[in-house]
Amino acid sequence: MSGWPFMVFAVLFAAVVCLHFYLAYRAWRGSREEQAADIDPEYVRMEDYFARSFRRKVAAWIALPARSAAPDGSRVIRKERELIRVTSSAEYPPQSRLDDILVVQGAFRCLAGCVFSREIYAKADARIGAGTRLQSIAADGNLELENGVHVARWADCAGDMTLGAGSAVTARATAGKSILLHPGARAGSLFAPTVSTSTQPPQSPALPAAPQARKLEIPPPAGTGGAADYGREIDRSRLNRLSGECLLYDGDLKPSVPVLLRIAMVVKGDCLLAAGSVLEGDLKAEGRIFIGESSICRGNVVAGGDIRFGASCRFYGVVHAGKKLRLGRGVRGGGEGANVAAFAGEVLVVEEDVIVHGKLASADHVMVTSGAVR
Repeated sequence: MSGWPFMVFAVLFAAVVCLHFYLAYRAWRGSREEQAADIDPEYVRMEDYFARSFRRKVAAWIALPARSAAPDGSRVIRKERELIRVTSSAEYPPQSRLDDILVVQGAFRCLAGCVFSREIYAKADARIGAGTRLQSIAADGNLELENGVHVARWADCAGDMTLGAGSAVTARATAGKSILLHPGARAGSLFAPTVSTSTQPPQSPALPAAPQARKLEIPPPAGTGGAADYGREIDRSRLNRLSGECLLYDGDLKPSVPVLLRIAMVVKGDCLLAAGSVLEGDLKAEGRIFIGESSICRGNVVAGGDIRFGASCRFYGVVHAGKKLRLGRGVRGGGEGANVAAFAGEVLVVEEDVIVHGKLASADHVMVTSGAVR
């Protein structure tokens, strides 16, 4: 029997393998003289990175020679193919349109229905009329977006920011003091010392009173018999200790009474906790997590599925939902000088009268609703 078919196959196979190495070698040869692009680490450290970068560019642009100037001190600067309009203050009438970068060295205001296709910088306060469409905006004072305003990229201010009903910031909304969200407002992410859906002055009221019910302690207090304390609420055979500081529950955990969790716990299923529960340690579930009303979470809360916080809950750590996250009415996150972060892999829904100190972010969007958690 002739062996030439095998020889042909071996030669073709070797040629294919060598071709892969040759293509990789040629790509490497072509890239040897290229300079690697610098990566600015501040991009991930600063929530307002884009606004800071824009402000630095503005400082350099206004030092360029003017193409034209007006008696009122305004001028136009050409930067390559772009025009930069510099004014002392500005107020645009309804339905105005501007396709140039705008630098306002004072207060800025536009009325309803305007369109600004390039970035805006205001040295003082800025107020954007209803239905206006912007590219991006940075203000060194306060920033107010009236109802239905749409920002294609980011919005930033050094003071207080207000997002009116139905307004939207596609990317980041950041403020030096606070962000107030009205029903229907949405953003890709929000960061400020105080992010609120409450029209009352931002503050952290007293902790809600937990229902006066027996709490299921996990683990049980020393010397109490252990297994007997769980009763029918927890299947002891499903509970295992991963380490000295962490427990594993193999299945769904749905106790009907409030829980006092003194240790970190991993749940291999859904975790539904009754109202008035207290979590001193971290909680992680492969499925969904529901935290009953008036509960307190001092550790991190992580779920592969949805997370819901009932009314008047408190959380003081990181909250990360693989899918949807909902913060019920009256929820409080973090405190003054103690920022927290809440993230959703899908939509993050915030009800009325919610105050979070820190960051709200979503892979989709963060939105405000007046509906209650069902």
